[in-house]
Amino acid sequence: MTTANAFKPLSKEDLADVFGVSIRTIENWVNESILPAPTKLGNRVYWHPNAFYTWLDRRLSPDAGTAEAAQASATEPQPAGAKPKARGQSATAKTELDKVRNRTQAQLDALMA
Repeated sequence: MTTANAFKPLSKEDLADVFGVSIRTIENWVNESILPAPTKLGNRVYWHPNAFYTWLDRRLSPDAGTAEAAQASATEPQPAGAKPKARGQSATAKTELDKVRNRTQAQLDALMA
């Protein structure tokens, strides 16, 4: 009789252990799209280990920064003096949100370094 190699899905607690942060930080990173979205099973959420570690490997690879720069340069440049387009947000709220995202991304980068 053969058994299939089972894997253990990763929970919020597992990811918090990987990064050394709180479960609430993991929830925030998912909400801010810093981490990939989990799959909901019942009342809990899980990540497939292969999908998560593949994402983490790509994120930590040396050329990850160049991919982000290429993605940022692909957006349309704003004309001089143009106001940023915000969907349902004021320009100051969008700026504050960008500051929080940048700070959180810097914290994640520091943890992964």
